[in-house]
Amino acid sequence: MSQSAPINAWHSAIRWLLIIQTLSMGAMEMTGPFWPIFLRELEPVPYVPFAWVASAAYFGPMAATMVTAPWWGRLADRVGPKPMLLRALIALAASQLWTSYAHSAVSVLLARTIQGGLAGFLAAAQVYAIRIAPPTARHQIFADLQTVTACGSFMAPLIGAWLVDWLGFRMANTTGAVLILSSIALAMRFLPPVAPVLCARRNNVATASPLGGFVVGLLLGIVVVQAARIMPQSFLAPYVAETLHGSVILVGIAYGATAATLALSARWWAKHFVNLPPSRILRRVCALIALCAAIALWQGYAWNNTSFVIARLAWGLCLGGLLPVLNSLVSEASPEDREGFIMGLCSSAAKAGALIGLGVSAVSTGLLGWRAGFVAMAAVYGVALAVVIPLRWLLGKSAFADWQRQRDTTSAGQ
Repeated sequence: MSQSAPINAWHSAIRWLLIIQTLSMGAMEMTGPFWPIFLRELEPVPYVPFAWVASAAYFGPMAATMVTAPWWGRLADRVGPKPMLLRALIALAASQLWTSYAHSAVSVLLARTIQGGLAGFLAAAQVYAIRIAPPTARHQIFADLQTVTACGSFMAPLIGAWLVDWLGFRMANTTGAVLILSSIALAMRFLPPVAPVLCARRNNVATASPLGGFVVGLLLGIVVVQAARIMPQSFLAPYVAETLHGSVILVGIAYGATAATLALSARWWAKHFVNLPPSRILRRVCALIALCAAIALWQGYAWNNTSFVIARLAWGLCLGGLLPVLNSLVSEASPEDREGFIMGLCSSAAKAGALIGLGVSAVSTGLLGWRAGFVAMAAVYGVALAVVIPLRWLLGKSAFADWQRQRDTTSAGQ
């Protein structure tokens, strides 16, 4: 924490940050599932299959964010996190308005890709949160950010479907832009500025920097865990319809079950992990990854609809203790004057994992059928275990141990 808010004042800032994230991410998620429908209505891209165009509406922003997030994070280290938060919100609002009045698929794809490159709100929110709150609150803060994101992913598409049906896609998208503009006003009014960490302090922090291998390993863990998490999105609906012979309602219940238990469990996991040494945290993360692999197979071989929904509920419970915890460990293992850059890398890792996961699921289900997607998902979780288990060995290295003791001493002094 570089320039912490006064005692207890940071609680108010975090509450407003969560409200702003709920509004802005909800506004983006409202129309998220309906881009292919909107693109069908526009002037097509010549000589390009529509399936590729629809995929590009999702791949473009993720790829752009993956490339630019570390750069925006480094800029946050230099100018402070609040300007970067406002920049991200302005980019989101502008892109929403652009796409609301676009008349060609090319224009929409361009707006979406530029949005991914200029926005990166989630990473900006993480940087702001860890700068204004004490280090001891990081696990809880990352969990809360994950919770509101999960709630938005669950509720916003339902609201968006109603708006698209009632007003049409353009007005639904414009409504989202208005919500984001209101978030900008709230951020300017209620989020206190946080000064950047002085570069002159780098020498003081350098001795506390961890081994690069540990942070790189955590980032690889984020890539693989996110890849496994995103995989079912591309084949869940056809799996339910064609393999389980379920209805569209069952698809919605399956999505909602995972989002609900993730949102409910994230804060519990944060409290469960607080004050634990990193070695014990990683041990429990490994156990959760192994459980996720087993639950993936459970989903793929569920004997009825009830069993499948229970598996989805169990998966959400485990997810609440994975990505927020890994992000928190990366933050704790980072020099204070480079936390923005590192959080940008976390965002890039998550986007890279999403792209990899979609690719793996496309190949596995295309070659072997819908059920094979869950088998491949379990295999990806196995890769995640192979990545995370060696990190416990790195914790025994003296450089990291010295860093951990210094961070513990600093936290105790605050």
